[in-house]
Amino acid sequence: MSAVSAIRIIVRREVNDTLTDWRILVPIFILTFVLPQLLIAASSVAIDFVGDRGSVVRLIPFAMLLVGFIPASFSLITALESFVGERERNSLEALLSMPLSDHALYLGKLLSALIPPLMSSLLAMTIFGISLRVREPDLFFDGLTFEYLVVVLLLILVKAVVMVAGAVIISSHTTSIRAANLLASFVLLPTAATIQLEALLIIARRWDVLWLAVALLLVIAAVLTRTGMGAFNREEILSREHEQLNLRHIAQTFLTFAREYQPAGTPPEAYTGAPFSLRRFYRHDLPALLRDYRTPLLVALLAAIAGALCGPLLGGFFDRIGQSPGRVGITPEPSLALGIFTGIANSARLLITALLATFTFGIFSLMVPFFAFGGIGYIAGALMAGGGDWLTLGPDSPLQFVIGYVLPHGIIELPAALLGAALGIRIGAAVMAPPKGFTVGQNILWSLAQFGKVWLFVILPMFLLAGIVQQLITTRILAALYG
Repeated sequence: MSAVSAIRIIVRREVNDTLTDWRILVPIFILTFVLPQLLIAASSVAIDFVGDRGSVVRLIPFAMLLVGFIPASFSLITALESFVGERERNSLEALLSMPLSDHALYLGKLLSALIPPLMSSLLAMTIFGISLRVREPDLFFDGLTFEYLVVVLLLILVKAVVMVAGAVIISSHTTSIRAANLLASFVLLPTAATIQLEALLIIARRWDVLWLAVALLLVIAAVLTRTGMGAFNREEILSREHEQLNLRHIAQTFLTFAREYQPAGTPPEAYTGAPFSLRRFYRHDLPALLRDYRTPLLVALLAAIAGALCGPLLGGFFDRIGQSPGRVGITPEPSLALGIFTGIANSARLLITALLATFTFGIFSLMVPFFAFGGIGYIAGALMAGGGDWLTLGPDSPLQFVIGYVLPHGIIELPAALLGAALGIRIGAAVMAPPKGFTVGQNILWSLAQFGKVWLFVILPMFLLAGIVQQLITTRILAALYG
């Protein structure tokens, strides 16, 4: 049996079970056919009550988004039962004994859990659109342009994939439906927060930002799908029993990874148990770590290049945070205390983004080099647009700006930012594809241990030194260049 045929069999079996269960069909029917009519009726009442038709028109795309989201979120229950439901029905062993690969089995379950919510969402949105066209044609034509329809449709599609992919991961790593339902909040709450943000963007007509949201959700959907496939192992599912949280074991594993450096995938039992040595860290561990982190470093460098190129497009953002061309030429007074504070603040900011990388798949860490180099690119581009030249020095010269404002402390600060971003990217990637010999938890602990060492003994000193140089040396260079 080919993998495609096996996946088709699993999908047909699961979808048939879902579509013949009245306990699932009745709520889906109500949310798919009744909810759109209620929202259309509410829009008519809102126009009469508010008296401002334009305000209601702005909410029509959000109403369609809501119509598509609610059935998809309710249908999440089928995804949560993908594997843990089979366990409680005592049919898990028969499912896992099928002669097909882990990837084919996982994809079959993922697709079967994805089809019902997508069908219900698309059908509900279609009914909403047709009913609005028939009952309120003016609202339809004013509130739903072609671009609005496409953006809302894509938002629902990728959001459904994100929710279902996350729910299937939860289902494959829990031992009871109760635990899966509790963990489902980690999927529903961020998604609900995203819906609220999208509502604000829809009301503000910021469709350019909504397109970026579509791209970001698409990346998250791909990452979650890849994570689920990489972490799925039928033997582990069969052998998994009730798991207790052992904080002592977690702490011991973390300290084992922190005391000495071994490549990712080396089990804790294979470590020599040598105590931590600062001399060994600088002479052996750090060079070995940098070699193993070549790919995250390259990704961080590409993010920096992208930020420098896209900086001129984000001028409004940089102006709001005080990085504007109008401030070029201002020479602040030197302050050692301010330099130390700046170094500590930059280090703390990098630490927070790295910790958040665990939950954002490294996206927050990518923002560090992107915006650091983006500000430089924006100001340099603005100076060029104002007549500045890269080959001469002067108040409007981008070359003088780089020499004065960037190079003195930037040769220390920017490499530290790139290194910290690479470490954060590795933390974010830890949940996606653990190396052979590691569980997902061990991979996260290993990445956090490496980040902790490098942050404490490399990044923090570099940021402190950069802050001191910025206050004691950069300020004097600026005074000499700009007077």
